[in-house]
Amino acid sequence: MTEHKDPNIFQIIHSLLASFFGVQSLDNLERDEKYIEKHGIKVYIIIGFLLVFCLLLTLFGIVKLILYFAQVPTP
Repeated sequence: MTEHKDPNIFQIIHSLLASFFGVQSLDNLERDEKYIEKHGIKVYIIIGFLLVFCLLLTLFGIVKLILYFAQVPTP
């Protein structure tokens, strides 16, 4: 049996981003499951909420930028 190391913060972020798109690899899924069974899901939930918050801020900024440049100048 192979020994899995605990994922670092960047591997957790990568796993969460991959899960947003539904392209998680089987090895990463098994590593994440073992980590969650050992330490709990709290880290994944917190980072997941932060990633969703960043996504919403990015979308908000893009919409504001589009609306700013789409304004018709008045004569």
